[in-house]
Amino acid sequence: MVTKLKGGEVVKGGVYWSMTEGEFISVPGVGGTLAGSSRDNYIKAPLPLVLVLGPVMGLAFAIFLPLSGLLVLIPFLAAKMRGAAAPSAARMAMQPGVSYLEPAAPAKNEATCPTPTAERADEGKLVDLAEEIAERRWKDK
Repeated sequence: MVTKLKGGEVVKGGVYWSMTEGEFISVPGVGGTLAGSSRDNYIKAPLPLVLVLGPVMGLAFAIFLPLSGLLVLIPFLAAKMRGAAAPSAARMAMQPGVSYLEPAAPAKNEATCPTPTAERADEGKLVDLAEEIAERRWKDK
């Protein structure tokens, strides 16, 4: 009753179901060749089967596509919650204004923090530069 065919075969007109791609292929009434190579399998599908199975396959796709998003989102949220419930995060959660879901700030060491004397020296240079700019503007007028 079910005729199994391969891609590239010459067939009569009708509807054929691609087993490898999962889609229905329509061949005109005069006939033609099935798309694909010899690795592609086809079944000649009777019209009542196409009329029932086509919408069911579309409905299954419409239902399971959002479900696949949830199946990805739930483990992601579970990992975030496990990270939030870590012992160090539990101590930080008691402090107002602290976000324990963001990555921790790097530890400050002497190499990255300027010393007070270096800050004062930079301020002096900036003040000198500002005075020089003001003098040049005054002279240009």
